[in-house]
Amino acid sequence: MTHSIPASVYDGYVASIEMGAPPLLNRLADIANGRVAPAVDDLRIGAARRVRAVVIFFDIRGFTKRTKSSDDDELRRTLFMLNSVIPAMMRVLFRHGAYVEKNTGDGLMGILGIGADGPTAARSALAAASEMLFVLGNIVNPFLARHRIEPVDARVGLDMGDLLLARIGTARGSADHDRSYLTAVGPAANLACKIQRLAGTNQIYCGDLIKQNTPLDLQNRLFLDATPDDWAWIYQGTTRVYSCWRYLGETTKAAPEGLAESLRRLGELAGLQPPR
Repeated sequence: MTHSIPASVYDGYVASIEMGAPPLLNRLADIANGRVAPAVDDLRIGAARRVRAVVIFFDIRGFTKRTKSSDDDELRRTLFMLNSVIPAMMRVLFRHGAYVEKNTGDGLMGILGIGADGPTAARSALAAASEMLFVLGNIVNPFLARHRIEPVDARVGLDMGDLLLARIGTARGSADHDRSYLTAVGPAANLACKIQRLAGTNQIYCGDLIKQNTPLDLQNRLFLDATPDDWAWIYQGTTRVYSCWRYLGETTKAAPEGLAESLRRLGELAGLQPPR
């Protein structure tokens, strides 16, 4: 399966990372306290919602070695890298309708396909995962190279299943920052994390339910069995192994569009509404 990015979307990704560089460099020159992020929804503390969705984990490989030095310049370079990579990956997830549940510092956890049927959720998740690696390799890394920063490698893991989305923490009260956070609990979240750790450099691994919700002809062509010999996960109530797979689909950049369509898509990416 080849996932195609419209040329205007590609250009929007490029513009967002290029325009973000000057203010980012200024901010990192004088590191200050972080700002408060707005709440993502209205779930009360202790409340939960059951959903069926896909969980995606994106992880930067070799991140630890980038943070071994205590030199301020090296740490600023690492922060510049993170501020280039993580927002770019978030934009991809948002474009595919995902909610970013967690920023782990050197990675992301996203939830996608809430309310969608299995095939639609699987298709969207695989497209998002493939697009993340495409944007990383074709937009973010060339940008980092111009700033003399080593390219970033990553890996992606995803799985589908039932989850509980819950708000955990305490009331904010008079605190200057949030004390509660949304978290996803369930086997799919655990499996997606474990599957991501199996993936090699710039690879996408997924659970069996992702593959089973993909058209049969694509199952035979684009999925390689990557289940370890000592893999202990099975389908509930059975002895059948819950396999994990390497996904081989790729993303490409589509041919240029007409001006009107390009402007419309750029506006969508920027969150702008067309004039009435």
